[in-house]
Amino acid sequence: MDAVALALARLGFLGRSPAAPGTVATVVAGIPAAWAVAQLPYGWACLVVAAVFFLSCWACDRAQRILENPDPGQVVLDELAGYLVTVIGLPATGPSLLVGAFFFRLFDIWKPWPVSVLDRELHGGLGITADDVAAGLYAHAATAFLLPFLEKL
Repeated sequence: MDAVALALARLGFLGRSPAAPGTVATVVAGIPAAWAVAQLPYGWACLVVAAVFFLSCWACDRAQRILENPDPGQVVLDELAGYLVTVIGLPATGPSLLVGAFFFRLFDIWKPWPVSVLDRELHGGLGITADDVAAGLYAHAATAFLLPFLEKL
């Protein structure tokens, strides 16, 4: 099970990207996954996002113990969970997916309160995943706010 958890936590090879693995995972895995999830009825989409959250908590917890690092950069399943929170319920258009990716990475890197508190105080897989989900909530709000203005351009 350790190999499965590590492969999931890394999203296969994406977590081994030599530069910005979180951003690579958001763009390469997150955008197509978000588009696919958006094709589902909203209730099913919420269930998929919840399942990714719980899977991320489990896989990231195992991966951080295997790698002996409390928040290894190569663990990127949490980015997928956070990005899906960013775009759930929004139209799956090119602008919304790209703007959502921008805002998600901004809030995930910046870690405004309470994202920073979750990052600092929670540990294990829940800690690795929770701050990304919180950043996703901020990014969702920012993306939803900006989209009507983008549609007028």
